[in-house]
Amino acid sequence: MPYSEVRSVEYGVRSEGAQTFCPGTKDQRPKTKDLQVAPNGPWSLVLGPWSNRGRGLTLIELLIAIAILVTVTASTLLIFRGVTKAWQSGQVKTERYQQARLLFDLFARELTSCLAHSRYPFVGQDALDEDHLRPDTIQDELFFVGTLPGRSGLVERGYWVNRAGEMMCHDDEPADGDYVSTGVEEPCGRDVVEFDVSYFDGTQWLPQWDGRAGGAQAGKVPKAIHIILAIGEHATERFETVISIPTG
Repeated sequence: MPYSEVRSVEYGVRSEGAQTFCPGTKDQRPKTKDLQVAPNGPWSLVLGPWSNRGRGLTLIELLIAIAILVTVTASTLLIFRGVTKAWQSGQVKTERYQQARLLFDLFARELTSCLAHSRYPFVGQDALDEDHLRPDTIQDELFFVGTLPGRSGLVERGYWVNRAGEMMCHDDEPADGDYVSTGVEEPCGRDVVEFDVSYFDGTQWLPQWDGRAGGAQAGKVPKAIHIILAIGEHATERFETVISIPTG
């Protein structure tokens, strides 16, 4: 017996053509009739229920996708609107603060140079007073003469708010003490809804000041001036300052 046949007997193995199996065991070789190709291709055995996804979206799936898209879009628009509104509000507030700072710097620089002289009276009119120097004013008004930095000689200055909400500045050089018929006016602020001025005479705060001849404070200037400035009709920003006037 050849060596190869003896080896097959020892291990109880026999060969049939190109296949090998052990005697005494059930033949577990796959039958050709047991293997069937799925209608959607061989991958359907692996993908299972997902193998039918090639059929497209159902109406319910399409509605769910649209609802998610609408929700995400609406949320994005709300966030964008909120950010835009916050930026605009911050921008408006910054502009108002800058305008108030510039006006207060202007007031402090010019009022500290005012003169105490009956020919060049210091006049501060209250908004409730009917005898306004400017017919178009709706708030307090203030006029004086001083020596301004960078200007030669005496200069007339005045501040009031017209009906359009503009802070107006009066200027006349050389000064003649006439705050009505001479000089020029130009806007130096906008959206002003309140311009309230009070004057300290050394003992109390007064709502108005009359330094004209025959006035209660003839030939005098106040020791300090308190100014309240409100800017903006909507979400109004209110500012105030106290300016000390050198009287020595």
